[in-house]
Amino acid sequence: MTPFNPVPDIVDDRLFFAKRRLEDLNRLEKSYGGELGTAPPRDRQQLVQEFFFHLVGAIEFLAQVVNESKGLKIPTGCVTTPEVSKKLGCNDPIGELLNKLYPATRNKPLPQDPYSEEGCHFRILVMRHRVCHYSHNPFYFRGGSMPPTSLFLDPRNSNLGGSQKPALDELHHFWELVNDKCQWILRQL
Repeated sequence: MTPFNPVPDIVDDRLFFAKRRLEDLNRLEKSYGGELGTAPPRDRQQLVQEFFFHLVGAIEFLAQVVNESKGLKIPTGCVTTPEVSKKLGCNDPIGELLNKLYPATRNKPLPQDPYSEEGCHFRILVMRHRVCHYSHNPFYFRGGSMPPTSLFLDPRNSNLGGSQKPALDELHHFWELVNDKCQWILRQL
């Protein structure tokens, strides 16, 4: 069996794949007259699942790269982003940034400001889990009001309703937040 040797390219590849799915969602919206909500549900769902799968995958592969580069010696099958952060320690800037990229969400409420950096990273992980593991629709549709299509603030609690920002604007913002932090960490290694 060949050992897993993570290289920075695997992080960039996942970010590229997420960006490609985001561009596909943009094209899908345009092909339906700027109304993503009128596009076939299967098409929307596939693209948004793949977006979150690859976006969070970039973070998880980044943890593998950091583990290898920093010589943390966490066995490949046991590497998780929280474990790498913990091993680096709270005073390490890479560990601190990994914590921001992968906040604890289990049994935790949505941060008070869902649009803050903390809130966005929280929502990215919750969305990935719900969309990829439960095939949950992350889109909130408004008939006759703006924005017509947004993301749920927290798909675990639909009573919170939808974001006040258009879905594709938020997905672009999510990608930029993750990409910027991943690129900073990769430059430090």
